[in-house]
Amino acid sequence: MLFLAADMALKLTPGPDMALTLTRGMTQGFRTAWFSVLGTFSAGIVQIPLVVLGLAAVFKQSPELFMAVKLAGACYLVYLGVKALLRSRRGGTLASSNARGQGRDAYVQGFMTNLLNPKVFIFLIAFLPQFTDPSRGPVWLQMLALAVFSKCMGLATGAGFAYGASRIRGWLTRNPWFLRAQEGVLGATMIAIAGYLVFSRGEPAR
Repeated sequence: MLFLAADMALKLTPGPDMALTLTRGMTQGFRTAWFSVLGTFSAGIVQIPLVVLGLAAVFKQSPELFMAVKLAGACYLVYLGVKALLRSRRGGTLASSNARGQGRDAYVQGFMTNLLNPKVFIFLIAFLPQFTDPSRGPVWLQMLALAVFSKCMGLATGAGFAYGASRIRGWLTRNPWFLRAQEGVLGATMIAIAGYLVFSRGEPAR
């Protein structure tokens, strides 16, 4: 449930992928925005194996490194949480995005935007290990399941954003409180996860 709450908070936070989907939806309609969402989802085909298999190989060799990465991940989550809370106090705005192109161009743009964003890899590395439990089976398999679940949730929420943007063209710009609420929820969630990590124990199974 904690993973689901954190993942959903992230999906509802303004960023490059959301900006791209909303812009496509508001300017070109649902179909083009949906292709953009599919592109973002497809980037996981590259990201998930690199992150999951790479982390699993390192963790298996060194339990100490496993704990170090988890603690580093907790610090990163606190950093993200504090930044989100500060943005919430200042008020958020959607990032601008290029809305040109349709169909294939939208798919490619969504794919490349997500794949070439280093924050996606960094966050997966910091995020996934927090929710693993060696007593429940291989760590790599748990991270794989969580990563796939997260990407599927992204596909579902992305479809919702695409449809909503195509239907409520001007609503987001007229309601800045919504973006501030998103940032506040994200910040509180990230800091709570970091606290959970600090007071929990665990090491990777050999």
